[in-house]
Amino acid sequence: MRIWVTGIGVVSPLGRGAGVTMDRLLAGDRAFGELTLFHLPDMRTRLAAEVAGIAAAEVAPEGDAEAWSRTDTMSVLAVREALAQAGVAPDREAIDLVVGGTTAGMYETEDLLAELSRDADAIRPLRAMLTHPLSSTADHVRAAVGPFRRVRSVCSACSSGANAMVLAAAWIRAGVSNCVVAGGADGLCRLTYTGFGALSAVDPNPCRPFDKRRAGLNLGEGAAFLVLEPEAAARARGVARPLAELAGWGVGAEAHHITNPEREGRTAARVMRAALTKAKLSPAEIDHVNAHGTATPLNDAMEAAAIRACFGPEAERVVVSSVKGQIGHTLGAAGAIEAAVSVMTIARGEIPPTKGLEEVDPACPLVHATLRTKADVRAVMSNSFGFGGTDTSLVFAAPDVPPAPRAPERRGVVVVSAATIGPLGVLGARENHVYLAPGPAPSSGPISFQASEHLDVGRARRLDRAGRLSAVAIQRALGDAGLDPVDASTAAEVGAILGSAFGSVDGSTAFMRRIYEKGVKFASPADFPNLVPSSPVGHASIYLGLRGPVFAVADLGVTAECAAVTAADLIAVGEGEVLAAGSVEEASPMIERCLGPVCSGEARGVRSEGASAILLEAEDHAKARGIRPIARLPWWTSWRGEGAHALDEAPLPPARAAVITGQDELPPGLRLPEAWARVPHHAVAPRAGVHEGAGGFAMAAALAAIAQGELDAALVVGHAPERGYALLLTADRSSDEPGSS
Repeated sequence: MRIWVTGIGVVSPLGRGAGVTMDRLLAGDRAFGELTLFHLPDMRTRLAAEVAGIAAAEVAPEGDAEAWSRTDTMSVLAVREALAQAGVAPDREAIDLVVGGTTAGMYETEDLLAELSRDADAIRPLRAMLTHPLSSTADHVRAAVGPFRRVRSVCSACSSGANAMVLAAAWIRAGVSNCVVAGGADGLCRLTYTGFGALSAVDPNPCRPFDKRRAGLNLGEGAAFLVLEPEAAARARGVARPLAELAGWGVGAEAHHITNPEREGRTAARVMRAALTKAKLSPAEIDHVNAHGTATPLNDAMEAAAIRACFGPEAERVVVSSVKGQIGHTLGAAGAIEAAVSVMTIARGEIPPTKGLEEVDPACPLVHATLRTKADVRAVMSNSFGFGGTDTSLVFAAPDVPPAPRAPERRGVVVVSAATIGPLGVLGARENHVYLAPGPAPSSGPISFQASEHLDVGRARRLDRAGRLSAVAIQRALGDAGLDPVDASTAAEVGAILGSAFGSVDGSTAFMRRIYEKGVKFASPADFPNLVPSSPVGHASIYLGLRGPVFAVADLGVTAECAAVTAADLIAVGEGEVLAAGSVEEASPMIERCLGPVCSGEARGVRSEGASAILLEAEDHAKARGIRPIARLPWWTSWRGEGAHALDEAPLPPARAAVITGQDELPPGLRLPEAWARVPHHAVAPRAGVHEGAGGFAMAAALAAIAQGELDAALVVGHAPERGYALLLTADRSSDEPGSS
């Protein structure tokens, strides 16, 4: 099954449109100039690569621009271009959407967050905050462009855009998608600009990737999306030849440090080799590496070491370049923009130069393209490395260069453990049924939690509260399943996908307020990395030694269900062996009184907080370990809109079954199949509290009820405005086949 790239859309600091961007990259143009979006006194530099001439009013519905961001605008423009080139439209075909990013509407909301933090009594639902959640960009693309069938938002810091394509490829390989538009977008904002400055990672002059005198990165912004289709579907539409093929990919976490990469580049080399293996290509068949190439001293040296380790003698031949010397580091958009450039490099037979590179650092002994280079490019590797050591490599190839891969056999997905940390403490796989039992409602606000009772405080010193909650939940789930990820034999097989609806709202608010009140020089380099949406799962992966796929998802009030369905999607097609999936949500007046009501809807019950980790594993992998699963996951689904028919395909319930939800009631537009409507319905919110991650407690409670022999099956249903997920957990592990999402 070949995966074809049939459309590209790009909005970059060099121009609007993929073709314009590539023309100017090849010409050697640089987009850096004085920052105009905002001004903060005493900034180390005012240099940035801005996208000019964009406004939310261009794409937002009339009168709705207040709730749309620069990130949304760039995304809509790029998605429209990609779909138009591919000749597909969501109102005619079933098209899915994956958006990677880190900032969403932070630029539009950070002033307001800081203002509200000065007066707690002023916190109230504000429509302007609709653009703040990471998932808002995907929601707005769906609203502006079309009724996408399946929508997902992912974050792995600077590899977010690349991981969006990995998830899209998994859907295609699973046979559940015939067309996916996938990519990433990020806009400039004060938080990231001052944060990278606080890390001393920014060069006040135009950056110099791989140069001996490099002194840091420059920040940019942009968006890029690719239309990905299986060859058969594209040919059926009349497409004779793709722009390129997405031939391979590799994903892994370093479990090393939240900002600094592994010096030796071991994990980067591992994911690069995995991408080649997936593509069935050798290093001799790669003609160009589109490097992550940030121009920071540590990253460039690490990447050079990883390329040499992966390519061996071929490192003396393969041409390497970085476009960040022309458009800056676009963060969550970087992996997507560079993927688009890689495809155009193949299509045009020209390699962009590394601008700013004049004197190659001896620590980066590679074949660098310092000038526009014409070449017969058969295949390109595109590297993306994010905070927390979340590394991803993609391989794009000219049509028919790699051998045609077979569609993977669908793997069974089982659940081997679960854990929660919430109002009733830290509970393991067989204990969470207490959330289904009658009892007093929890107290509102933060839960009682002492990290020193569960974690090595010295090793956990860099973790913020969300990171600690995440680490405790995953650690308990792994322990109950007999897994030690620090063991080198299993480390690369264990990963984690955690959801969070709003990220670190209080942390971001405090960071911005400090800057406004005290000045840029008071921006904390220790706090800034914790403000990236993928920080909690990144910190947990470092503390616990998780080296498999690690990233975050966001989907308002169904974050945990989104994470579990995403993990199942990946495991079913061999993109993961063991994945902890769940969510972490913190109590916050800003969430309770502002973001929650305007984004997720008014809470019905006591607002609380907590973290969950449901441990999913490939059935054959669990069997090889000699582990008997607690339950099987034979079916799962997701939907957008009211979801009236979303559950129609759910398998019939056995005699002892229940519907379990985080919230008390299902929305009026969601209809349970008749057989499931007759079984008991339980909600965990009365004991776990109401919060955006309550679905993780519902899954853990369902699993515990099955483990205790109280149920034979549970249909876990999560819903939020215009979206929902459902997963079937069953003790019957003999007859059902893996489902879809």
